[in-house]
Amino acid sequence: MRRRRGFPPAVVGEVVGALFAVVALFAVVAPIGGADAGAAVKQGDDLYSPPANMAKKAPGTLIRTTPIAPPSGAKAWKVLYHSRSIDGKDIAVSGVVVVPRGAAPKGGRPVVTWGHGTTGLADQCAPSKQIDAASQVPLVEQLVDAGYVVAATDYEGLGTPGVHPYLVGESEGRSVLDAARAARALSGSGAGDQVLVAGHSQGGQSALFAGELASTYAPELDVVGVTAAAPVADVEHILPLAASVDGAAGYTAMAIQGFHAAYPDADPASVLAPDAEAKSEAATTQCAGDVMDAFRGVSAAAVLAHDPLSIPSLRQLLHENSAGNRPAGAPLLVVQGTADTTIPQALTDAFDTKACAAGDTVDYRTYDGATHGSVIAAAQDDVVAWMKDRVAGKPAPTTCS
Repeated sequence: MRRRRGFPPAVVGEVVGALFAVVALFAVVAPIGGADAGAAVKQGDDLYSPPANMAKKAPGTLIRTTPIAPPSGAKAWKVLYHSRSIDGKDIAVSGVVVVPRGAAPKGGRPVVTWGHGTTGLADQCAPSKQIDAASQVPLVEQLVDAGYVVAATDYEGLGTPGVHPYLVGESEGRSVLDAARAARALSGSGAGDQVLVAGHSQGGQSALFAGELASTYAPELDVVGVTAAAPVADVEHILPLAASVDGAAGYTAMAIQGFHAAYPDADPASVLAPDAEAKSEAATTQCAGDVMDAFRGVSAAAVLAHDPLSIPSLRQLLHENSAGNRPAGAPLLVVQGTADTTIPQALTDAFDTKACAAGDTVDYRTYDGATHGSVIAAAQDDVVAWMKDRVAGKPAPTTCS
């Protein structure tokens, strides 16, 4: 493991070069990734369909739950819970909650709420629909062994009605925070007020946004730390550059469609070339791998009719959905593999520099030879130890200088 501080201006060219070498910049490898509380339903799609004329309830209120196969030493449920879209509408969001067996300690168990990486925009891409979904949440066994409740959201629109607002940070952050609320509402979870937020790649973006939003959106949660692994932190610059990479057309279409889902005025026709727009329905009906197949052979030059940054309204939305424009809200642990070609290290270095300059408490750790997918395993012991220290109230370390 080694630590790199920010980089000089000469390295900016290396950032661009690395981005142009990435074939699938947004292809994230992470496995998953009230009165209605406790109402059991059958396995399958019954859980994901919210009640007709669903009554508005506080975010995090449980709608339905159903038990599923747990990891060793735990109990697990699929859950459907209330959340809020960015325009304030009451929506249903699905996910998974895993709880250690045995009695909870006095004061309750800490909650780790997890943001998964890219799976796609369509309902069948929801991580909770995977076989053994609870056991596939990263670090779940280590976290259960540490005595934590683990909540893993599917995000808005994955599994549930509507199109997933892919890379819309506020939507993701709300889903992550409301999953923690749902875990606390689950009967027998023993969940307390302390919350740790974690995520990988797209989920790294969601974790960073959850930390930024927590004090205003979920002030009752005591968010004591945020961990982001290889985060998609700077959407503002990643999206236009990714569109220039041959082979990444499907991910560009997913991002454009994800923004359109959250911001109806962000019309894909104003950005995508006509042929790419015609193909882009696949981005909302299929999972990530199939979307890439649907766009195979479409050159990067044929994807965009206009540079997104040339459209002021879209440029502003991309800026608003990049992390680090507000205080982090809690100490940060950022982990990054040096061999990552999906989110190159230089991008995470840049976020670290930005967060440190803003006065956030950042512990930034790099792992020699770790790739985008393997960084979670490489960092797992450090991540769990860092979380335990935050729960214990120890001062958070910083690598900012």
